Amino acid sequence: MMGEGSHPKSNGRGFESGRGLHSGWSRAFVALGFILMAFLIEGQAQTPIRIGQTIEGALEEGDRKMADGSYYDLYVFRGNRGQRIAIHLRSKDFQPYLTLMDENGVEILSDSGEHGHAHIRHTLAHSSRYFIRVNSVRRGGKGRYQLHLLEQ
Repeated sequence: MMGEGSHPKSNGRGFESGRGLHSGWSRAFVALGFILMAFLIEGQAQTPIRIGQTIEGALEEGDRKMADGSYYDLYVFRGNRGQRIAIHLRSKDFQPYLTLMDENGVEILSDSGEHGHAHIRHTLAHSSRYFIRVNSVRRGGKGRYQLHLLEQ
C-alpha cells in the first residue's frame, strides 16, 4: 500500500528513480553546468585586444600549455568583414609563433617568426570574434614579447 505523498517510482525525496523524466533532466543540467563552467574559465583566460593596440606580455610558468607542452597566451578581438589586419609579434627572449583563429578556434593563418619577429596579414572573411595565439616555436620558450594588432 502506498503512503501519503508516495508514487510507485518515488524514492521518497520527490524525485523519480531510474530513467524517469527528472533523472534525465538532472543529468542534462549537470552536463550543461560543466560545459558552462569550462566556457567561463576559458573566457577568463582570453585577454581582449583592440585594433591599433600594442600589448606587452610574457610567456611564463603558469600560462596555458599546448599539446607539445609549450606555453601560450590567447587574445580576442572583434573584426569586421573585409577588414584588413596586420598582427606583429616580437620577442628577444624566444622564437615567436603567431596564430590567427576564427571564433570556433579553427586556425586561419600562422607564422613561425625568424629573428624574433612573426607577422600575419589577412583580410577578415566575417564580422566576428577572432583569436590570436602567442606561442613559442620551442617547447621551453618563455619571456617577454610585444603584440601589435593593426588595421591596414
